[in-house]
Amino acid sequence: MGFEFRIAARLTPGQRQHIAQLLDTLPQARRRHDGGPAWELRMAGNTGAMPNVDVALDAGGLSVCQYGAADAWHGLPALRGYLDAQDVAYAVEEVDD
Repeated sequence: MGFEFRIAARLTPGQRQHIAQLLDTLPQARRRHDGGPAWELRMAGNTGAMPNVDVALDAGGLSVCQYGAADAWHGLPALRGYLDAQDVAYAVEEVDD
């Protein structure tokens, strides 16, 4: 169980591609499926069954599941920095199960 968040944002195809490339370059991130739009992030020392963060790109922005923090951006400062630098309007909402 984790904290689930919706980051609603209108992303251009170029922005989506840049976000995918950004996540691909993070040393703690790996794609769930080759070429797929979902990543898991494992912080240094995490050898357990669960990642620290799951991130997925979808038509409406991003879905984030935080397994160790109640903060949508935990472990994702580069992603937030990119959205802010590009002046992408986004809204973060915690999703209840």
